[in-house]
Amino acid sequence: MMPRQHKSRPPYRRPAIRQQRGVAIITALLIVTIAATISITISTRLQLDVRRTANMIAQDHAMFYLLAAEEWSQRILRQDKKTSKSDNLTEDWAIVLPPLPVEGGSIQGRITDLNACINVNSLVVNNTINKSTQARLTRLFANLNLAPDLTQTISDWIDEDLLTTNPNGAEDGYYLNLPNPYYTANTPLQSFTELRLIKGFEDNKVYQLVKPHLCAFSLNGKSSSININTASIEVLKSLSNTMTSAIANDIITARTETPFETLADFTRFSNLDTIIKNTKNLTTSSDFFLLQTTARIGHANLVMYSIIFREESGKTNVIYRSQRTL
Repeated sequence: MMPRQHKSRPPYRRPAIRQQRGVAIITALLIVTIAATISITISTRLQLDVRRTANMIAQDHAMFYLLAAEEWSQRILRQDKKTSKSDNLTEDWAIVLPPLPVEGGSIQGRITDLNACINVNSLVVNNTINKSTQARLTRLFANLNLAPDLTQTISDWIDEDLLTTNPNGAEDGYYLNLPNPYYTANTPLQSFTELRLIKGFEDNKVYQLVKPHLCAFSLNGKSSSININTASIEVLKSLSNTMTSAIANDIITARTETPFETLADFTRFSNLDTIIKNTKNLTTSSDFFLLQTTARIGHANLVMYSIIFREESGKTNVIYRSQRTL
């Protein structure tokens, strides 16, 4: 009797439907992932757009307040001209007010007298050295223990020619040999910070030392005088070689109690006429003012600098304006 032969069974295979279910699940998960990614991306962009729009609106509001403060300051200066023949640090325009609350934030402004400092742009007038400004700058630098011939590098930076002033001036030949070369401007300084590009003022200590006593703005053919009612002690000392710190302090004390109305009043004080021989470009009133206004509206923090020129008639004009963010 022959043994029974068993038929071999084919290998077990999963039904095709199970494979299809697995593919469908993976596809569904992939679609959900893509949809979630797209949704998050759209939501993120929407939030950025909303924030960007809110910031733009806040900046527009801040700019509006800055311009409003500028107009208000001009009104104060025009009114001051009507009621006072001289300018001093006890007047309304010189008072520093705390931040004023406005819708959405606060705003604060401060007016300073640009006739209280020595305008370095007045060193060169019509491509010629102004001897009066040169003498005052030389004394100022010497009193601050700096090299007096720094006036040479300033004049070379401003004048139109490329001739180096001896012995310590600087024109293109000097600046083009620096590690980061650049050309001289051959024009008046557009802002005081430009002074840091000039030979001798690259050192931050030197720059910070002269910063309270110097300024730089375009005169546009107008003269720049020093107001003895607002000038700092170092600027007062620069008016004469024999002006001591004691005399300068006496001037500041006297003008605080009774500001000088005329130059004659000033020169009569403590026999200053024997000390200050040259009163050219000295004054008891001011024409140029700097308004610094800060607006904080929402997330927008803006600072605007406005130079205001006041004519003898009292009319005011903004001759320079710049802004930056905090």
